[in-house]
Amino acid sequence: MNVCYTLDGGFMLKKIIDKRNYIILFIIFILIIWILFFNKKEIYLESFEYYGEVITYKVYDKVNYKKLTDEINKIYKKYENINFAGKLDEKDKSLLEYGKILYYKTDGYVDVTSGELLKKLKDGENYDFKSDIEKLNNNDIDDINFNFENIIGSYATNEVLYYFKQNDITKYIVSENGDITTGNYYDDGKYSVSINNSDGSILDIAYLENKSMAIRFKLDEFKSYMVNPKTSKKQNKYKMVAVIANDNLTANMLANTLYLMDVDEGKKMIHDYNAEAMWVSDETIKTDGFDSYLKN
Repeated sequence: MNVCYTLDGGFMLKKIIDKRNYIILFIIFILIIWILFFNKKEIYLESFEYYGEVITYKVYDKVNYKKLTDEINKIYKKYENINFAGKLDEKDKSLLEYGKILYYKTDGYVDVTSGELLKKLKDGENYDFKSDIEKLNNNDIDDINFNFENIIGSYATNEVLYYFKQNDITKYIVSENGDITTGNYYDDGKYSVSINNSDGSILDIAYLENKSMAIRFKLDEFKSYMVNPKTSKKQNKYKMVAVIANDNLTANMLANTLYLMDVDEGKKMIHDYNAEAMWVSDETIKTDGFDSYLKN
């Protein structure tokens, strides 16, 4: 009896061990399936339409999708209907202060008080524009027709990027109506960004990380960046101007300004901002370091 009991017990023990092996194998199989098909890292991808622009964010860090979307919308909505009537809030003051800074940095090529000039030129009328930038120092702004078309998108986007920095969101690429801003790359390498002609054809490929690129085109369509406040005229002499800079505000400022400047004047300006530029007209002219960003 003892022998039979020992044999039966050993047989039962073997069955239990075999059963456990099958369970372990099954669990391993399920884990493999989950890793391959259900544990893929979700990439945040969302587009927003503000100020007549389409702004697209692609974020490779792990984020709360809904919360990030809400925060981005909240920032853009702050500047959606700018109204400087009555008492100015902190948002209004900061935007006006930035407008003053741009005026002096660009020697008057970017002037947020040029709204009336923009309106007249759109209507096909001549207008002898005189800057009201000095009125901003005294908050004497009631009769100023402002023009923020050139800067409002990049200004609000920069605020979003500041939110990213505060919340340790570092891996991203942003397209603001074609202007590109990149953070850290999500893998080894850099973001490849096409430099397109106005017809959409690819002129070259730039490789960017923690850089911004802004491009201005010669178009038949009227664009505010074509208006030169210093001459009170529309200007459209370059087929394209492309700028690569350290941040989106600088890239946007330089692209808007260089589009109105002569090349030599533009080279002097861009030298002060650790940036690179390319002008395309009958010939292509680049600053010395522009090619370092391009595909070999």
